[in-house]
This record gives sequence, C-alpha cells and structure tokens, in this order.
Amino acid sequence: MTKISDKINLTPGMIIDIILIAIMLIFIGQNLQAARVRFLVFGFNLPLIIIIAISFIIGYFTAKAFSKKNKKEECPENQPEKTE
Repeated sequence: MTKISDKINLTPGMIIDIILIAIMLIFIGQNLQAARVRFLVFGFNLPLIIIIAISFIIGYFTAKAFSKKNKKEECPENQPEKTE
C-alpha cells in the first residue's frame, strides 16, 4: 500500500507558490469591504481589493512604458553612428 505523500512530489517552488496563494487569499478576504472613490466629478463605491488591483495594474504598465523608453535610449544599436 502506497502513501499519498509518496505519490506527490512537491518542489520548493511549489511550496512557495502554495504559501503565496494562501497569503494572497487572506489579503483578499481582509480587503473586501467597500471604499468610497472620488475621481474628478465622479463618485462610486468599490471593494478595496479592486482599488488595490487597479492601482497595481496602472503602476505596472506605467513602469513598463518608462523602462522600455530608457532601454531604447541606452541601446547602442538605436544610436546613430558618429561620422568624422
């Protein structure tokens, strides 16, 4: 008779993923209450986790846009050659 633990091979990466998912679920569960958002003349209620997610997504794409711009400027392939 084989044990269940013998059939499941958990790698360290899988264990870290399970822990991070558990932490994320706890974080989501604690941030479900509605928060009042006012933007310009608009006002609405959203769950706090949605506000956090939207802020994260906006920040991610903003950082990605600016990092691409900097990479193009620093890349020697995109700079014109110096002629003497």
